[in-house]
Amino acid sequence: MQQKNRIIILHKEKFVGDGMSRECYIHPDNKDQCIKIPHKTPSSRRSMKREVSYFKRLKKRKKSFLMVSSYLYQVETSKGIGEVFELIRDHDGSISRSMKHYLSLGDENIKQTILEMVEVLRQYLIKEYILFSDLRTDNILLQKISHTESQLIIIDGIGDNNQIPFLEYIPILGLKRQIKKWEKLRNELIKEFSCDPDKIKRFNE
Repeated sequence: MQQKNRIIILHKEKFVGDGMSRECYIHPDNKDQCIKIPHKTPSSRRSMKREVSYFKRLKKRKKSFLMVSSYLYQVETSKGIGEVFELIRDHDGSISRSMKHYLSLGDENIKQTILEMVEVLRQYLIKEYILFSDLRTDNILLQKISHTESQLIIIDGIGDNNQIPFLEYIPILGLKRQIKKWEKLRNELIKEFSCDPDKIKRFNE
């Protein structure tokens, strides 16, 4: 049984990846959880703190985390304070790969399927009114639920990067801000992966 009050030792064999502001490890006590450690910079720590605070507020509002890796709790590790999140795995137990990985395969059928899932993701974010600061193809995973079903899961970049979270309470302004941020993901899909722009809706369509 996991003891949350002990220091968790993180070994390199549990290392999953390194992002712009944090590194990620498989939780040594639970293969379905990961521990995110912010880089030792003030901006990285602030970013993590804002994200965790936002997740806690989303949980209080009973938002659906169907397409977002859910925040769980905080732990102390050998690399400092870490934040524990759901680790996204495919139905066969392997860690889900990024949308970027599958788009890079150059398979047109896979590309069209992913674009359909991108539309489902757009509708989900609007319906649940979940703000995001930075959506990229490398921080959105494609989770294989079964041999025939898949879905996209956001693992980073959730929450707005404003110091004061007023946009959470004014949807008309929050959604307007999201239009520009969604456009960055849309442009990445069009320019880097030659996706048909007519098949990727703008956020406010």
